[in-house]
Amino acid sequence: MARESVAQQERTDESTPQSERTGKPRHERLVQGDGSRTGGKFNPTEPRIFAIRDGQRYPVTDFLAFREAGYDPATVQVIADEELEKLPLIQPRLGPGEQIVLDLDSFLGAGHYMTTWGVMRKTDSGAHVDATTRTRTITMFGGFRGGVNMVYADANGFPVGMSATQAYGVDGTWIGRSDRTDYWSQDLPADWANRTTSLTIFHFWDPWKLQDQVGKLVAIAKPLVEIVAAIVALGGQAKTGGK
Repeated sequence: MARESVAQQERTDESTPQSERTGKPRHERLVQGDGSRTGGKFNPTEPRIFAIRDGQRYPVTDFLAFREAGYDPATVQVIADEELEKLPLIQPRLGPGEQIVLDLDSFLGAGHYMTTWGVMRKTDSGAHVDATTRTRTITMFGGFRGGVNMVYADANGFPVGMSATQAYGVDGTWIGRSDRTDYWSQDLPADWANRTTSLTIFHFWDPWKLQDQVGKLVAIAKPLVEIVAAIVALGGQAKTGGK
């Protein structure tokens, strides 16, 4: 990727036909910092590629978002970090009626399973989450109580907040109810809704340990990747989906 200043790229955009670029809007271009501020090191939770529109930078948060937007890797320009940071950063937000959909199907060991499907929809006053969790076991005499919650994160991969933890118990297949499906929901305040660009579902065998561990990490604003790693290390499972 060639290194080029923003001003130089503006002139290129004006002189290059749109059909010869990527089919994106005329004044949109892709840039990446050169790492001069960090000595080549980078935080994996922070976006590294930005779409520049009208003198503002919009983070491209992951490869899926990059691919779905139809961007071409060959068009990414490398510019000095100092120049990139002069451009105002605009965080993507859910628009009215837009939604994030996510599902997680987990095997928690010992014949125990949890499946959660959830969707967060933007509302006039904030956002609303609807979720359904199925808890089941195939063991004959051993039941369990599983926990599920969600963490809401911003475009930089840091937690905005977490949902209440839901706890659902089942019995062994020969001694009681071994399969159940439950609906749960949560309303998000406008501040949370405006900052949230991804949801992460967590499943865990011990509901209150899940709540304690996730809650502590969210409270100190640990990056989402570290929260996920911590819960997986304790035997839980997680899945992240975004706008």
